[in-house]
Amino acid sequence: MKEETKWFNKNWWVSPLNYNDDVLKSFNLPEKVYVRDSTIREGEETPGVYYTLDQKINIVEKLEDIGIEHIDCGYIGQVQDQWDLANQIKELGIKLKTYSHLSTNPSRWTSEIEKSMEAKIDYIGFGIVLTEWQLQLFTGDDKITPEVMVSIIPSVLSRIKKLGANAILDCVDATRSNLSTLTKAIEQGIKHGVKMIMLYDTVGACNISAISYLIRKLKPITNDIPIGIHVHDDFGLGTASTVAAVEQGASFMDLVVNKLGDRAGNTSFEEVVVSLEMLYGIDTGIDLSKLYDLSKYIEKVSGVPLPYNKPIVGKNTFIHESELHVMSALKKDKHWMCFTPYRPEVVGQEEKVIFGPTTLHGDAIKLKCEQMRLNNYENYLDEIITSVRSIIMEKKFITEEDLEDLIKRIIK
Repeated sequence: MKEETKWFNKNWWVSPLNYNDDVLKSFNLPEKVYVRDSTIREGEETPGVYYTLDQKINIVEKLEDIGIEHIDCGYIGQVQDQWDLANQIKELGIKLKTYSHLSTNPSRWTSEIEKSMEAKIDYIGFGIVLTEWQLQLFTGDDKITPEVMVSIIPSVLSRIKKLGANAILDCVDATRSNLSTLTKAIEQGIKHGVKMIMLYDTVGACNISAISYLIRKLKPITNDIPIGIHVHDDFGLGTASTVAAVEQGASFMDLVVNKLGDRAGNTSFEEVVVSLEMLYGIDTGIDLSKLYDLSKYIEKVSGVPLPYNKPIVGKNTFIHESELHVMSALKKDKHWMCFTPYRPEVVGQEEKVIFGPTTLHGDAIKLKCEQMRLNNYENYLDEIITSVRSIIMEKKFITEEDLEDLIKRIIK
C-alpha cells in the first residue's frame, strides 16, 4: 500500500479532491460535531411504528454504546410515554443528555416545563413558528403573526430559565420562514440565554446551496452558540443538506437510524456519520463498526424493512455481481478498493460475491478456478460457463459457494 492519507488508507479510498485546499477553504467546519439522535422520537412518527418502553431503553443503550451523547425524547411534558422514556434514562444512570419540546399550546407551557424538570430533562426546546400558515394551524388565530411570536420569546425563555431548565430555540420550518424575521427571532433567543439554535427544514424544502447560505448568514449572529440542523427527506436531500450545514459550521445534527420518520423520513444517521468521517475527516465520536448491528436492530423493532440498496447498511451494499467487481472482491487482499470506497468491516458488514448475468465474461469464473487450485480447468471452462448460465436463467444468480460445488462436480 502506498503512503496513508486522509483519503487513502487501510480502511477507505475516497477522492483526494475532498481534501483539496481550494475545496476546504470554502468550508467553516466546526471543531467537533454532535449527533442528537431522534430514532425514538421521530422514529415513532413513522406510520405504523410503535416501541415499547423496554424496546426504547434497549435502543437508548445501543445508542450510548455506539457513541451517541444526546437524545431527543419528544414532547415529554404532554406525552406520557415520552416522559417515561426521559425519566427512565435518568433513573437508570444512562449518561445521554436528554431533550424535550414544548407543545404548540401556550396555556400548557408552564406545566410542561415543570413536568420536564421532574424527569430531570437537560434541555427544553421552545418551538418558534414563523410561517403564517403554520401559525394559523397551530393557534387558530389570525392575529398571531410571526412578529407576535418573536415578541414572546423573552418571556417564554425567562419562564424556562426560572423553572431551572436550559432552553433551546427550535426554529420550526426555518427554511420557509422570512429570513429577516428568522434572524430577529434568533437574536432574541441569544439575547435571552438559549443554549442552541436548532434550525428545522421541516419538509426538506431547501436545496443544498440554500442550506449553505442560511448557515453562513446565521453563523456570525450565533457566534459561540451552536447551530443545529434538522432535515426531513422529502426531496431525498436529508444527508446532503445536513452535511452542507456542517460544512458551514453547524455542530449539532438531528439524525435517525435507518432514515425513519414521518412521510419520506428524516436524515439518515448512518449516511451522515460515515460521510463526515471519510469525506471530511471529522471525528463524529461514533463507533462505525457497530452501525450495521444497530441498523438491523432498529429494522427488527420498528418493523420497517431496509431497502436492499440502502447506503452503508443495505443488503446489497457489499454484494458484488458484475465481472470486474467480482474479480476485485475475489482478489480483495490486493484490490478491495477498486469497487468499494470503504471496507465492509468498517461499518460492521461483510462482503459477498454472487455470479449473475453480468458475470459471464469468463474471466471471473476462471479466476475462481485458479483460486481453487484446480488442474486443467481450462478444458472445462466452456462447460462451467454454460452450466452457470443455465442456473442464472432459472434462479437469476448463483452464490460463490454453489459455484464452487458446481465446479467440483464438473472437474472430478
